[in-house]
Amino acid sequence: MGVKSEVIHRLFSKPVTTKYPAVKADLQEGLRGKVEWHKKSCIWCRMCEINCPANAIKIDKENRVWSIDSGKCIFCGRCEEVCPTKPKSVTLSKKVETGTTDRESLKDVYHGENDQDAK
Repeated sequence: MGVKSEVIHRLFSKPVTTKYPAVKADLQEGLRGKVEWHKKSCIWCRMCEINCPANAIKIDKENRVWSIDSGKCIFCGRCEEVCPTKPKSVTLSKKVETGTTDRESLKDVYHGENDQDAK
């Protein structure tokens, strides 16, 4: 009798799921999304690169090039934790929708010397 009553209850109750992507989910506080780099506060110490467990961050200090491969990133937040600058030059954003069929689009390359960021 328990299964029948559960089925009947579920047929007439409000759905538990959301209508994603038409209705966006509420993002929780502390969510770790895509890594963002802020060149104005970066001192090129390479702490984020050294401490990245997935080796997703690469820094060419000599040519002032900072890059991240979001396909390798495990979104652990270690890069943000070890960044010594205030404000942090590496932060985790709230951007979580990064699905793609093109692996190359997951690689972000930034040039720190000039005023434009290149991808």
